[in-house]
Amino acid sequence: MKKNKVLLVDDNLDMLLIGQRIFMRAGFEYASARSGQEGLQLLLQEGADLVVLDYMLPDLNGSQFITTLANDPEYAALRQIPVVVLTARTDHLEDLDECYKENLRAILIKPFGHRELVNVVENILRLEKVRGSAPAPGKIRSVNWADDLRIAANTIARLTIELRQGSPAGLSDQQRMDLEAVYTSSKRLLRLIDEGFPESEIFHAQSSLMA
Repeated sequence: MKKNKVLLVDDNLDMLLIGQRIFMRAGFEYASARSGQEGLQLLLQEGADLVVLDYMLPDLNGSQFITTLANDPEYAALRQIPVVVLTARTDHLEDLDECYKENLRAILIKPFGHRELVNVVENILRLEKVRGSAPAPGKIRSVNWADDLRIAANTIARLTIELRQGSPAGLSDQQRMDLEAVYTSSKRLLRLIDEGFPESEIFHAQSSLMA
């Protein structure tokens, strides 16, 4: 069976080493990052099934990380990844309330036990699996086509950027114009999906992109 992968984002090196022992002993694949931006980039490169996130980071706080992951088109293919926030403070818990509408699934107040952390992660992943295998009636088709289109459009945008940056001297003016048009169209398609346009308009945009 495929192991679930946990990404721990924390600027404390000791916590990253402890997390490695905790999650690998519990049978998870493990990755770590020491800042919010590093964590977001690692998700783009390698993916993860769940993020464990320290609230106070050098660059982003927990709310900013979750909001970026949930709303920035660059991370559209990753916005369903559940997040567990770790914090030693309780004065900003209300700031996280809105994040439950996005991908926040739990908050753990420090100090907490190792088994408590693993239990929370396992329960969230089990719940996500059940939800993913049994979508609500009437939502099956809409979830599938929206997610598939979002992943495709985000991948096209990323590959277009890589082509423009990796071969600037080897591209003709027409090729540059074509890449710019593809990039613009893929971003427009992501916007259409995120704004909840009718399905007919989504597929019209997809047809324009592929034409």
